[in-house]
Amino acid sequence: MNKQPRIRIADTAGFCFGVKRAVKLANEAPHKYPGQQISTLGPIIHNPQVVTQLSALGVKPTDLNHVPEPGVVIIRSHGITRELAQELKQRPDLTLIDATCPFVRRAQEIVAEMSSAGYQVIIIGEPDHPEVAGLISYGDPQNTQVVTSLADIPADFFTERKSSRIALLAQTTQSQQLYNEIASALLAVKGELRCFNTICTATSNRQSEAIQLAEACDCMLIIGGRNSANTNRLYELSKERLPDSYHIETLADLHPEWFSGKQAIGISAGASTPQWLIDEVVEQLQYILKN
Repeated sequence: MNKQPRIRIADTAGFCFGVKRAVKLANEAPHKYPGQQISTLGPIIHNPQVVTQLSALGVKPTDLNHVPEPGVVIIRSHGITRELAQELKQRPDLTLIDATCPFVRRAQEIVAEMSSAGYQVIIIGEPDHPEVAGLISYGDPQNTQVVTSLADIPADFFTERKSSRIALLAQTTQSQQLYNEIASALLAVKGELRCFNTICTATSNRQSEAIQLAEACDCMLIIGGRNSANTNRLYELSKERLPDSYHIETLADLHPEWFSGKQAIGISAGASTPQWLIDEVVEQLQYILKN
């Protein structure tokens, strides 16, 4: 009889500290403010299943392009722009709950401090991601830029400037490998370089574990929302090392043929993936492997 494949689950799979805090605040809001309209500025986290659960409790996401109606407004874990934060604070008809991840908040403070001190601020991240949009807003548009790779930094940045004052930081869910690559390259620029590794510890640990699992298994599942940056990063890192890596959102995405002839199946999940969803996938996977 063939031996059933071993299932290995990453220790760090699932909610990180900042997501746990944001979801807790959102779940508590209906009890703390009964009868009031409660909304989140955009999805509280990048996981549609959690957003659906909160909507059933009366905590519903609102479009950032529309002014919130009077009531309770929750600032999502990714944070918002400085301008929007100031606008909301001036609204006497709003009760604000700030669920911004403390790591994101710290990155915002660094951008503001370095920019006001005259540094050229370079942020490694995805320009369209809400966290990055918030970070940009805390800097001077003249000396703050976002890069997605080393190639985004113009060649003359390294060759024509005689001296510079540069501050480097990253979206909290960015690749540690990319951060190290860009930081090393910027050492060639004459002047002062200040590196702030704003990638949160949970992200770094999660990426390291996913890589280790991908190298030790012959099939890999990454569980999380399709719009989750950190989940997509885990999938990319895993796929680079193990072609049989799959990004799934729910157990409905599982395909039995993926696991044929496999000896070890690794599982990791993004920072916005709830434990109950991971458990469902594992249970379904165990059923597939037995049948």
